[in-house]
Amino acid sequence: MTAPHHPSPTDSTEPAEATASTVRPADGRLPAPAEPDPPGARTAAVPGRTRQTAPEQAGPRRVVLDRRPDATTRLYCVPPAGMGPECYHRWARLLPAWIEPCTVSLPGRGARTGEVSLTDPDEVSALLAAVFDDPADARPFAVFGHSAGALLAYEAVRQLRRTQGRLPGLLAVSSLPAPHRGTYLLNLVPRLAAGLDGLRELLGPLPRRVLEDPRLMALVCTPLLADCLLLLHHRHCEEPPLDVPFVLYGGDRDPVVDPEELTAWNDLVTVPGPLRLMPGDHGHPHLSARALITDLTDTLRAHAHPGATR
Repeated sequence: MTAPHHPSPTDSTEPAEATASTVRPADGRLPAPAEPDPPGARTAAVPGRTRQTAPEQAGPRRVVLDRRPDATTRLYCVPPAGMGPECYHRWARLLPAWIEPCTVSLPGRGARTGEVSLTDPDEVSALLAAVFDDPADARPFAVFGHSAGALLAYEAVRQLRRTQGRLPGLLAVSSLPAPHRGTYLLNLVPRLAAGLDGLRELLGPLPRRVLEDPRLMALVCTPLLADCLLLLHHRHCEEPPLDVPFVLYGGDRDPVVDPEELTAWNDLVTVPGPLRLMPGDHGHPHLSARALITDLTDTLRAHAHPGATR
């Protein structure tokens, strides 16, 4: 029997529409509308640090893209560098009814561009762990992270293990070299130094109106650079492999990450996961959303929820 869902105070549901005046990011997708600041504060345990209490509005917020109280599983999708909840709006329409699509809103991204970005990977992953393990919702959950979101998803799950929280029924990571090798540092710095050419590899083609407007360039690039700084600040801490169902995704034409760097993630889990290459470059979760979601749904059904229907 599925546990009843009681909405958490940190939940917010993304409206289906955005205003016409909203500025589109480089890929043409609409940023998420502003979300209300919930009351209270969250205390997060950061490895090797004193426990801190931060205002709720300063940390991640849960965003329920399509509230489905009858769904049996939640799927948390962590955005890539520089992006907010808007990058998973299309996913909400493609996921089956038994999965409730959720994502996270981080300071400095989307509707929260007026807030200061968080660039400490330990702090962000500890705060995300508290979002994933929702005490008001006992349903099983899975976690997907793309690019920089893959690192945050992985570290948040490790934080859940450290604090004896609930672990996800599936961890899926996409398009980031395995963090224990440090190769993404070698890949990232030259692209940052390459200017617009490097940004195009990370973001895709930039519209002319963005290139010609310094304000729009700042709007697009500031959160991206903040998340790149977060990646550069990360130092891998050796721990036992994660014992969770695991799957890897990448783009078959990704200029940023090659398959060998992806398969090295299997060093960090007890049971190696398969590598599924999707059509497209570094933006394959948007370009090949339907194919990726079909595979992810089948994998989640097999590993985390074998009784689920389409």
